[in-house]
Amino acid sequence: MGLIDRFSNVAKAKMSKIVERFEDPAEQLDYAHEKLVEENKKVAVAVRDSIAAKNLKKRELNEAQKKVGSVHNKALEYRKRAVALEERVAELEGEKREKAELQVEQLNSAAAQLLEEETRTRERIPLLQQSVAEMEKKVRMLKDKQVDLNAKIQRFADKRADLKSDYAMAKAGKRVNEALSGIDGEIGDVDLTVQRMTEKIRMEEARAEASGELGTAAGTEDLGTSEIERELKVSGSLSSLDEELKGK
Repeated sequence: MGLIDRFSNVAKAKMSKIVERFEDPAEQLDYAHEKLVEENKKVAVAVRDSIAAKNLKKRELNEAQKKVGSVHNKALEYRKRAVALEERVAELEGEKREKAELQVEQLNSAAAQLLEEETRTRERIPLLQQSVAEMEKKVRMLKDKQVDLNAKIQRFADKRADLKSDYAMAKAGKRVNEALSGIDGEIGDVDLTVQRMTEKIRMEEARAEASGELGTAAGTEDLGTSEIERELKVSGSLSSLDEELKGK
């Protein structure tokens, strides 16, 4: 592996850690829910459009079915008129006969054209029926997908609420644990301080007690020395009196 590839892998790893650090589960859940709602809107539009297209095709089918009957009846009417006119042609002469024959020809031609149109329409009807059936199937599929998606969104919404609550509790628990950890550290420091101060106070008390004992001993020694001095002074005074008595 080259230096560039290694650097690229290191950069990707660090970026991944950064992304994970800033990735908020609550925000990701909200974003996923928004995407599902958007998808549901698209499905709703597709269902609406497919229903509209199916209705148009169904209307076209109905019009074709009506047209078959209408065109057939009109063709019968033209042929009926042509037959009636043909029966009268033999009675006509000259220009009137020519006009009657031309009219018969036009009526028969119109009837034939209508029959051709009827045939084309009849041939088209099965195709329209198949198209309508396929569109109805597509509409049902889209509606089923819409129902499933709505159910999925509802399940996700419920799960999202639970997960967000769990995440909030986890964050709160983390903050509490961090606070307790800090408090434990501070309490440990306080305990050490109390221990040191207690030892210091006891040391001072011991020193004070020792100083008191030393002071008492010194006072006793001074008292003993003063008694001796007084006894010597008394003895000296008595000797002086004795000397004075001897002189007399």
